[in-house]
Amino acid sequence: MEKQKMEFSDNTGVTEGRDESQRVFDLWNRLEEQKKIDVDKHWKSLSTRMAHERFQTRFWYWVRTSAAILLLPLLIGTGILFWQWDRLKNQPVEQLEVMSAYGVVARMTLPDGSEVWLNSGSLLKYPQRFTGEKRCVFLEGQGYFKVQSDSVHPFDVYTSKGIVISAHGTEFDVQAYADDSCTVATLATGVIKVSRRDMESVRTLKPGEQLLCDRQGRQIELRNVDLAMATAWKDGKIVFNRTPMEKVVKQLSRHFNVDIHLENEEELRGYSYSGTFITEGISEILSLLEQSAPIRCEVQQPVRLADGSYSKKKILIRLR
Repeated sequence: MEKQKMEFSDNTGVTEGRDESQRVFDLWNRLEEQKKIDVDKHWKSLSTRMAHERFQTRFWYWVRTSAAILLLPLLIGTGILFWQWDRLKNQPVEQLEVMSAYGVVARMTLPDGSEVWLNSGSLLKYPQRFTGEKRCVFLEGQGYFKVQSDSVHPFDVYTSKGIVISAHGTEFDVQAYADDSCTVATLATGVIKVSRRDMESVRTLKPGEQLLCDRQGRQIELRNVDLAMATAWKDGKIVFNRTPMEKVVKQLSRHFNVDIHLENEEELRGYSYSGTFITEGISEILSLLEQSAPIRCEVQQPVRLADGSYSKKKILIRLR
């Protein structure tokens, strides 16, 4: 029994020695493996990763802080903008008036970008800004319109005689003087519709057509015209082409704001005149008229009236 115990003890010691040796061997291998590790390289990699993470943290902190700082002014600015827009919409639209001086053609641009030429002594009324479904203006006199295209909001020209000219984007001429019996609409390009304000009848014009309407909105005449001659006034020209003396006198009276009377009206109606004037004054034109026909022009200078104002210059045309 004692011998068997001794053998058991010896085996246990051997086993424990082997285990200890294996542990020492494993530790030695780990140390050898660690010697192979490039500490500097791994430290640099770790430092780079840590720096990148710190940058990301700081960046997103800056973004959140900036957003929080900017959000309040943005909300305030947006609120003010909506408040001003709502206030602007509820404000009454101011009506503007432009009148072209006599002897001058005025050119202007409307709020929507449309262009208008006003002949001598013509009046145009329009809103400071266009609102609603239509773009509406009022004309008394003669105007050439180059309308900005808008398929949704028609452009309407109202005249003192109740005639309305409608377009969406085109060029046309309207002659609507208060002392004329007819309103004349001439289409240059595109399409326009001519109607009376209180009537449903509508007439559509084609380019080169001219429509004459009376105060009742009835069509008096539809004709083709020479557009260059019909719209020459917007370029500062006075053009006559076999024009009856009666119409010559009427056009000169309006352009120069003078009173011209035909003494022998019945006889002078048979005369017509052709010519183009650009820079000539009334005296030069009258002189040329005297050279082309057996007439004489007598000029009466303005006189002072009782209220302190002056009368128009008067010109009397009679046969020689």
